[in-house]
Amino acid sequence: MATRQRRLPAPERRKQILRSAVRVFARSNYRAAKVAEIAAEAGVSEALLYKLFPSKQAIFLEILQHMSGRIVAAWQEEVDREEDALTALRNMGVTYYRRMKKHPEELRVQFQAISEIADREIAERLRGDHESYVRFISKLIRKGQRQGSIRKELDVEMLGFLFNGVGITMNMMRLLSFERRFNDALVLRLMDQLIDSIKAQPRSDARRVPVPGGKRRGMKP
Repeated sequence: MATRQRRLPAPERRKQILRSAVRVFARSNYRAAKVAEIAAEAGVSEALLYKLFPSKQAIFLEILQHMSGRIVAAWQEEVDREEDALTALRNMGVTYYRRMKKHPEELRVQFQAISEIADREIAERLRGDHESYVRFISKLIRKGQRQGSIRKELDVEMLGFLFNGVGITMNMMRLLSFERRFNDALVLRLMDQLIDSIKAQPRSDARRVPVPGGKRRGMKP
């Protein structure tokens, strides 16, 4: 006798369908994937799927939104854990790389979206996601400037775009199977070099301090 599938609440069923859709999109691509495939992967009827999502595009957009939300949430955890902005920024880069390495299907779906920017809603979704990444990074850099750990003369928004671009590069190297060369050790070195390039230099101990007789400490007579 066939076992009836447990009936899930609508929010749980939506999550199940989204997870299944990620697998289907990752196996082929957004355009080639069919709603029937997603329904079959999720173990639901097409009719039920359409009750929860009006279209394949709606499923794709919600997947992108969920992924970007989890990325920002993971970054926020690093910021909450580490008071020093410079250290938090380094940890964010490493955390992001390890997360995408752990979720290769999500990574493939993210890059598929770039090829679909002719679709206005997908383009707007991607633009909004990357704007939120740049804002988050820029806010942290401003915090580091206030703390005195990041050079104050640097252009904050430029650095936001730079670090966001580093994340895109990390993803591309994963997709192109550069794992042996572009590995955890290289990512750690990359983040360390980026952090060193924006780090505020400590003031020299040989500062010019007036002393009696017109001489200055730290200066040769």
